[in-house]
Amino acid sequence: MIPGSALIFRTYAGEKVTLGSLPGNRSSSNGENVPGISGRAWHVRKRHHCGTSVILLITGPGGVGKTTLCLRTVALAKEARYSCAGLLTLREDDDRRVVVDVRTGDRRALTAVGPGGVPVGRYLFDPHTLAWGAEILAHSTPCDLLVVDELGPLEMEGGGWAVGIDVLRTGRFCLSLVVVRPELVTRVLEQFPDAWALEVTPENRDGLPVWLAGLLPPRRCSAL
Repeated sequence: MIPGSALIFRTYAGEKVTLGSLPGNRSSSNGENVPGISGRAWHVRKRHHCGTSVILLITGPGGVGKTTLCLRTVALAKEARYSCAGLLTLREDDDRRVVVDVRTGDRRALTAVGPGGVPVGRYLFDPHTLAWGAEILAHSTPCDLLVVDELGPLEMEGGGWAVGIDVLRTGRFCLSLVVVRPELVTRVLEQFPDAWALEVTPENRDGLPVWLAGLLPPRRCSAL
């Protein structure tokens, strides 16, 4: 069981291996001098100095605030004049899903109304919105911050926004936040063995956006 503080971990052969932790509700503007970050976890930020893009899987139970975390991180990054791109999937009050183009703010309804929807769990997704989102992802890089919300069961079977997997492999970004359900973390890490995973909890989620925005380098990285 993962403690209340956010853990940065990798998963090998189904076993969770802790590399370092972040304190709940505490962070700095650039990731420096944050109590609770071990030297090994600090490696996440140091990798930028050698021109390597970083993929962070944002995971945690449903409703914990993974998308909200990405949304707030994007807001901070845009305020600091970093280029941001990708997709966010928001939940409306009536439990419908809406997809937002991170770069432009354009949005489309993801939840299908009527026949012809693509079944995903208890939802039906609009195939036209899925195609729209896939096109956005395909042309989302280069950028500083890339958001893929989410890589889910549909993408693991090659549907939906599976093109996001190819985009992530290009590395034409500084930092990518990829929303992944806990049960799929191992499968996604098999696709990206150098990625890191960050568990979001009610105790740590408020402090994480500033820390994540601080992972972006002070200038456009050489991956672009």
